[in-house]
Amino acid sequence: MSKKIGEESSRSSVNHTDSSADDRALIFAAADGDKNAYGKLVIKYQKRLFRFILMMLGGKDMTEDVVQEAFVKGYLALGSFEPERPFYPWIATIARNLTLNLIKKEGREKPASDYDDLIASLPDSSTSPLDRIIDRENDRHFAEAVKALPPPYRAVFVMRMFEKKSYEQIGRELNISPGTVDSRLYRARQKLLELLKDYL
Repeated sequence: MSKKIGEESSRSSVNHTDSSADDRALIFAAADGDKNAYGKLVIKYQKRLFRFILMMLGGKDMTEDVVQEAFVKGYLALGSFEPERPFYPWIATIARNLTLNLIKKEGREKPASDYDDLIASLPDSSTSPLDRIIDRENDRHFAEAVKALPPPYRAVFVMRMFEKKSYEQIGRELNISPGTVDSRLYRARQKLLELLKDYL
């Protein structure tokens, strides 16, 4: 077990929720080589992580591969995990980075439309009905519509609307300009309006 985790295990956890305390106990055990303990973390969070990555990738098979790889990478990186941090955001970051790498690769192989540059300066014309259905992000129709977006637009939309990242942050992570982020977000919202017109 790493020194960092070993030192942390002796500290009080009075300020953590029961769930966080349970996670910490499992992480300590997993860091000591207990694969069953890590398996319990996988079972606890795999469905939540799958839904998140599916929103970005859209394909079930690719999502399953990313989620599996993320948990493997997480297990191998337990020695550097800081136990005071919650487990899910940490494993979700690993999965998101793997997903972004796939999207960047797909973007190089199948570039987004040149229309991006033409609409980069257009104002956001999103309507309140779409905003209302975005607020109901668990809506089945909304989830299906997001999955139907082209990968470059889906990635920007998920990072902006669900992760609340700035245009600059998204641009840095996807290696595109803030203007392109803006245009892809615009296209994503327009496409969602089209896909959800019967539910708005």
